[in-house]
Amino acid sequence: MKALKNQLSFSNFTDEFDKLIEKDKPKLIKLFEEFINISELIPQSFYDSYYSKMGRSRDYHLSSMISALILQKLFSIPETTLLITFLEFSEELRDFCGFNNVPHESQFSRFKTNFYTEINQMFHKLVDITEPICEKINSELSNILISDTTGFEAYVKENNPKFFESILRAAKQYAKQNDDDNFNPHNLAYSQMPKKASSNPDIKLTYLNGHFGYYQKSNIVTNGLGIVRHIDFYDFNLEEDSESPSKIKDKYDSKTLISVLKNYFTLHPNFTYKYFLGDSGFDAYDNYKYLYADKHMIPIIPINPRNTSNLPKPGFNEYGIPTCPYNSSLEMKFDGITREKGRADRIKYLCPKSKKTKINGKTEYILNCDNPCTDSKCGRIIQVGVNKNYRLNSVIPRDSEKWKSLYKIRTVCERAIAQLKSLMCLKASKLRNSTSIKSDVLLAGITQLIALIILYKSNQVKRPRAIKSLVA
Repeated sequence: MKALKNQLSFSNFTDEFDKLIEKDKPKLIKLFEEFINISELIPQSFYDSYYSKMGRSRDYHLSSMISALILQKLFSIPETTLLITFLEFSEELRDFCGFNNVPHESQFSRFKTNFYTEINQMFHKLVDITEPICEKINSELSNILISDTTGFEAYVKENNPKFFESILRAAKQYAKQNDDDNFNPHNLAYSQMPKKASSNPDIKLTYLNGHFGYYQKSNIVTNGLGIVRHIDFYDFNLEEDSESPSKIKDKYDSKTLISVLKNYFTLHPNFTYKYFLGDSGFDAYDNYKYLYADKHMIPIIPINPRNTSNLPKPGFNEYGIPTCPYNSSLEMKFDGITREKGRADRIKYLCPKSKKTKINGKTEYILNCDNPCTDSKCGRIIQVGVNKNYRLNSVIPRDSEKWKSLYKIRTVCERAIAQLKSLMCLKASKLRNSTSIKSDVLLAGITQLIALIILYKSNQVKRPRAIKSLVA
């Protein structure tokens, strides 16, 4: 009886779905037929690659495959198997996609893994097409660039809460055996988590949204309207770092921003923006120089308190040399240039009461100070970024109303990321292949941009990200 009840429920559901499509056809499918020609939005390079890949004709048109995957995002269908079921039950949806018969699940899967590069090219063609649309909708907001890092959860066993709970139970058992009140079993459990997912080593342990998990990390760039402009994927190896999770995230944010924006402006060299908005994770000297001096954008980035020392602040004399925090007449001593890969050069200064010497071939510091400003045995060391003035001397003062009002706009990027994840049905998705995940994210971005074109052409620009209004 239970099985029969489920069958009836599913039958009723498909009937309701057919009614939904019939009801929405004038609004959704007709809008597509009137304003969108998928074939014209696909780059020629995508056609060349798709039809030459096998050296023979394809069973399904490229535009049909793209249409089906866009349809999946519009209706937030979590799994390909469910998309296939809908296509099999609905003649209207098959006609919309241009299918005489429905592709197999493996054909959709291979499509996303084999044509990731081409899907990325299509996304950026749509970015070019929608840039003037954004300017017409709101020239001020389209003149703002916003970036944020996020992660897309993979369907791997390590993301199952039970996986971490089993490790935590073992850590708590260890704590009981050692009878140490200061022992933190959670820290031990986190340290015991594998650095990579067993089913896909490209999916790495990452600290995101206040907890550890296994994600495909990415950087999403939007404009002030919340319209996605760029999607970049980066790997970041957690096991190379021994710092706190929050510092690891800050390091990821600060080190990847320039690479992400360089990729973006290489693809769209004629795009220009007045402001860049980012959270405090992007607070790094190199980022300010790149944004302000190289790209002529005004950075709106808060000072990161984790980048600020609680020690007494040194002063600077008229020559720009730092001085002792307790005695401004004592100049700190130049101690060379610090060079690190991926960072700007920094000038190193040593405490005026510290002496650098060699003892048994090893560099040692001898501090002779009655009132040291630090617990360090070598005394205070200051490393001054060559571009420090770009960070501290903000063009728009951080305490001004204009700075605060601009920074508030930054949250639209977070909402855009949430929309991408919603279109992907991330919690219900069963993707574990990293290339498939990347293609899925890009397809969600393509869906957002196509929806923007429809909303603009149908004079519905008050809510440019209102994708669901097309199917509501």
